[in-house]
Amino acid sequence: MEFIGHQNTKDRIKVAVNSADKRNTAIPHMLLTGAAGCGKTTTARWLATMGGYEFLPASPLELKTKKNVYDLLGKMNIVGYNEKGDRISKVKPTIIFFDEVHQLPVIGQEILGLAMERFILEADMPNKLIWLPYFTIVGATTDDGQLTKPFRERFKLRFIYEPYKAKDMYEIVRFHAIKNKLPITDGAIKNIIRRSRGVPRMMVGYLEIIRDIMISDNVSMITEDLVDFAFDIIGIDGTGLTKVEIKILKSLLAANTAIGLDNLAITTNESPKTISQTLEPFLIRRGLIVRTGKGRTITEKGIKYLEENGHLDKKTSNKKFIDVSYERG
Repeated sequence: MEFIGHQNTKDRIKVAVNSADKRNTAIPHMLLTGAAGCGKTTTARWLATMGGYEFLPASPLELKTKKNVYDLLGKMNIVGYNEKGDRISKVKPTIIFFDEVHQLPVIGQEILGLAMERFILEADMPNKLIWLPYFTIVGATTDDGQLTKPFRERFKLRFIYEPYKAKDMYEIVRFHAIKNKLPITDGAIKNIIRRSRGVPRMMVGYLEIIRDIMISDNVSMITEDLVDFAFDIIGIDGTGLTKVEIKILKSLLAANTAIGLDNLAITTNESPKTISQTLEPFLIRRGLIVRTGKGRTITEKGIKYLEENGHLDKKTSNKKFIDVSYERG
């Protein structure tokens, strides 16, 4: 399985896999945190393939009862054990993968916590325990702070995922283009990278859209001009901002004062949750807006961005910027 980037993470995982294989056990439980679309699910699948493990994806929201948890754990591979749970030959541990593991109900975290540490479950009969085959829980999350402390501490291997660097992104675009037999120029690859925010999932999605336009218009090569044309159609500017994000910036500029989340949602016709959890973090990381005690405001950098990328008419671009730095917290 092809997995580009995160070399340090892969090296550490390989060491854990080799050690566990020689000890005939499972690798430590693993928590993958960080930006969405940056390889957490790919890591889990690559781990299962590389280690020769069973792969069992599970929805955390479905583990609402003790029975739900027990049913899930009952699906694991038990080859290599006797009836008492002793290892009698080579075992094949199971990788249980939870995407958005922070959504796991507390009861699920409590039951799995014991299972993760001791590989046993409490039976319904008094003083009776059920043995479990060796397994590894791999939890992917964008917000590990929502996990209970005891459950989070069960994960001995922890990796943080950040947006990819341009070099790795180039290799990912090139790999998917070759895989899908799409002729593409060097300039086109770099053009896609500029708009993909270092997020492979986003980049692959863009490449698929460009492929469809290429096929629909009977174009033989993905060029930089074709990429520009495609992004104009889907409403993505030269550095990757969407129409909605640009609308947020323009709304903040037009207000000429701090705007609360609810008012910003009304102005842009987007839900407060979408703005605060999906759109706003990227704009803040790029330094285009800030949160203040009174709401959101556009920064000088944000105004300059709108001006330099042709998102403002002359009347709007001459609006005076209000310095709210004293309000920042």
